[in-house]
Amino acid sequence: MDQGGGQSAIFTSCLVGRRAGLLKAGMIESPEPPDAFDADRQHWKTIRVYYEDTDFTGMVYHANYLRFFERGRSDFLRDAGVSHQSLLVRDDPAAFTIIKAEIDYKAAAQVDDLLRVGTRYTGTKGAKILFEQTCWRGDQVIAAAAIVAVQIHTDGRPRRPIPDITAHLDANYRFRGRP
Repeated sequence: MDQGGGQSAIFTSCLVGRRAGLLKAGMIESPEPPDAFDADRQHWKTIRVYYEDTDFTGMVYHANYLRFFERGRSDFLRDAGVSHQSLLVRDDPAAFTIIKAEIDYKAAAQVDDLLRVGTRYTGTKGAKILFEQTCWRGDQVIAAAAIVAVQIHTDGRPRRPIPDITAHLDANYRFRGRP
C-alpha cells in the first residue's frame, strides 16, 4: 500500500498522460454515445465487449449475442415506459419470454469493441410480440436477429399481450423506417 501517494500517483499520472497521447493519435474511441430512440423509432444500446464475453480465440462467444440482444430489448422496453418491474407490480402481473430467436452471424466481435445494438419493435401477430435486432461495430453489421416474444403470467402460463401496453407500443414505438 502506498502511504505517501508516490507510486500510485505516478502510475495514475502515467495512465492519464498515456491516454491523452493515445487520444491525440486517434487510438482510443470517443466516449460511448447515449442510448436512445432515433427518428425511425429504432432504439440504440451501446455495449462494450469484455474479456468475459469471449471464447478461447478472443472472439465473442456466439451465445453472448443473445445476451447483447436481451439488453437491447430490455432497455427498449424500459425507455418506452414498459419496465420488467412495472409488469410485475400490476394487478395482473406479467412477464415476457422468448419463444423464438433466429440469429445470423456475419462477423466476429473482439475484446474492447464498442458495439451498438439496434432494436425495432415491429408489431404483434396474435399473442406474439415481434422484434428485429442488429448488432453493429461501426458501420458493419456483425449479427442480426428476429426475436419472437410472448407475455406470460408469473406462473409461466401464456397470456395474450396486455392491450394497453401493445397499444402504447404500436402508437409510439413501432418501427416506421426502412427494413
